[in-house]
Amino acid sequence: MNTKLNLLRRFFNNKYSRSDYMEIKRLLDQQDSELEYLMQLHWKEFSRENLSDQKDLSHLFGAIEKRTKFARNISLARKLWSTYSKVAAVVAIPLLVALSILYVQFHGYLSQKDVFVNVVSPAGSRTSLNLPDGSTVWLNGESSIRYPAIFNGNRHVSISGEAFFKVHSDKEHPFLVAANGVTVRATGTEFDVAAYADENEIRVVLKEGKVTVRDEMQSMLKKMQAGYLLSYDKKTETLNYNTINATNYSGWINGKLIFENVSLKEVVNRMEHWYGVDIEIVDKELMQLHFKATFMDENVDQALKLLQSTSAFHYHYAKRNVRADGSYEHTKIFITK
Repeated sequence: MNTKLNLLRRFFNNKYSRSDYMEIKRLLDQQDSELEYLMQLHWKEFSRENLSDQKDLSHLFGAIEKRTKFARNISLARKLWSTYSKVAAVVAIPLLVALSILYVQFHGYLSQKDVFVNVVSPAGSRTSLNLPDGSTVWLNGESSIRYPAIFNGNRHVSISGEAFFKVHSDKEHPFLVAANGVTVRATGTEFDVAAYADENEIRVVLKEGKVTVRDEMQSMLKKMQAGYLLSYDKKTETLNYNTINATNYSGWINGKLIFENVSLKEVVNRMEHWYGVDIEIVDKELMQLHFKATFMDENVDQALKLLQSTSAFHYHYAKRNVRADGSYEHTKIFITK
């Protein structure tokens, strides 16, 4: 019993090891009577301590209030509250103080360790997630995002592939997206970035608000307005800036693939990541064809047949090869005259 009580003392004095932490977690999961008794002993010790030298703790409560939306960071604190709340009500204030300290310590640990999160959206899928600042991100197929587990004043993320951002407004802390050599800066807005590693062209579509786009050397490329598409070719360093219907480029987050008078080349690029296939336009003059279509539940074959009904082209599938690990390569489709 003394061993476990000492364990609690080390934990709340911030002198615990990883093995101590794992043992605390195991005890909390058990929720047994011995644990409650040990907690009562610990709180009796705590209540006898002189807290007169403590500073104003309002900043601790403020930190808890601001951060409670990050539920995954305080799951352990919630378990502590669930168990400790069974102890007499007279310890409520020391309990809240201790939980405040526990949360701040855990938050500080993550900050000091530079913990990063990597999320990958496989080919042919779409993935949504919430960032630590309250922003929301959708990842298209064959895309990934990397971001710190805690934003310490800096809201910096990096992506590969395509992502749609709904950025939580914070003018004092700009939101930066590094995408294949291009950086998009926002404060609170909605935009789409397509920057696949195997493609030279990077596309930024602004749905709401304003963003600035800079190149690899941090030279200004463009201050964008809502309803515009910026296309930047890294290889040729050429830039195009045109008005568009931004909804056509963000419909994919709601399960819609929308084309509004776009070339076959763009259709193919977007379909490849949407369906997780490889499509090659054999006869290059076909790239000049333009299409208007919306796809939702259609598979790739159905989509190609619908496009084929409006323009003269043919397509066929190549035999799928097996990789060394036993998995199959992407479906390969050839488009010809």
